[in-house]
Amino acid sequence: MVRALGKSGIPVAVATSDMSDKSARSRYCKEVVEIPGWSRDSAATLSALLRWAKEQDSKPVLFYQTDADLVWIARFRDQLSKVFRFVFPDCELVEDLVDKSRFYERAVAWGIPIPETQIVNDTRDNKKQSDEWTSFPCILKPITRSEAWRDTASKEQKALHIESKEELDVILDRFKPELGPLVLQSIIRGGEENILSYHAYVGEDQEVLMEFTGGKIRTSPRQYGFSTYLEITENEEVRDLGRDIVNKLDFHGVLKIDFKRDDPSGKLYVLEINPRFNLWHHPGTVAGSPIPEAVYWSCVDPTKVNKLAKARKGVRWMRPRCDIRSFGEYHAKDRLSAAQWLYQAITVEVNEGFQFSDLGPAVYDVLEIFRGLYHSSWRASDKSCKSH
Repeated sequence: MVRALGKSGIPVAVATSDMSDKSARSRYCKEVVEIPGWSRDSAATLSALLRWAKEQDSKPVLFYQTDADLVWIARFRDQLSKVFRFVFPDCELVEDLVDKSRFYERAVAWGIPIPETQIVNDTRDNKKQSDEWTSFPCILKPITRSEAWRDTASKEQKALHIESKEELDVILDRFKPELGPLVLQSIIRGGEENILSYHAYVGEDQEVLMEFTGGKIRTSPRQYGFSTYLEITENEEVRDLGRDIVNKLDFHGVLKIDFKRDDPSGKLYVLEINPRFNLWHHPGTVAGSPIPEAVYWSCVDPTKVNKLAKARKGVRWMRPRCDIRSFGEYHAKDRLSAAQWLYQAITVEVNEGFQFSDLGPAVYDVLEIFRGLYHSSWRASDKSCKSH
């Protein structure tokens, strides 16, 4: 997001609770606003944001990237709107989309195609709930990704693959009630490369001001992992279905709709709808469809919005440090050679890990790697000395 805005000539301030955040090292970041974070101290976070905004010469434009941002902006919308400018969907709709249990209930009413889904509300009653679920194989995922999920289930995967009822029983027995509700969902056949997405910025009158489509190429891990290699596409089917969903939701603001195409039926299912900014907006900007810039000018000077600027298909985005791990899995399946991966890494249009025009985050990354190696070596040496 920092680079997407910075490349459009828009000055950026980063509000973060992590002062080691690499985005703060970007040359496009003009200022860092330290906040405790919504989950840690929402009142202090709100105060810090309001105080900073009041110090500016004009009302700054507020961008948001996480589910926590969405929920708290919805709850403090009145206070924030006095000192910030921003585009934001209907607050009740935001809650419906962020809370996956509410989303799946509403999706049926909206007529949105979703996989068979069941919400596991309390893992203490797992026997009854697992007996009610009969669709295997399936996946189990959290209502919202959290530290509790990463600590209990998986640090790297968004979901767990489950082959049988016996396996489901074992997994549910591991989870503590404080993990919160979980989602059981039938498998949509096909790999992560079957995940397609629709991205749009929609005006308050439901006019689509800017849009593009995209597709995942690789994730890490390969199954239910996080995006490491993406491509801007020109998929009319995804675009048309995305526009139809926007109309059904009576939506305005920024959103990403994730679809997955089932093998072999070819049917598209909706996985989730996220009404916020995300990593796709950087390759989208490079491809000529700069949604963050359009939002900025909508707030500052609507005459400068370049409506429906068409994205150039084929623009690719990679995070090499993560994708090299993905390469190992794909290479083991004889689906990617070392020469192919190296060529892709060299020729990719958006290398999020290393950019000559913005070296700060990469330099910081390298220093962190060496710092970690030094501390590991020091601990090993110290342990060796103590053992003697």
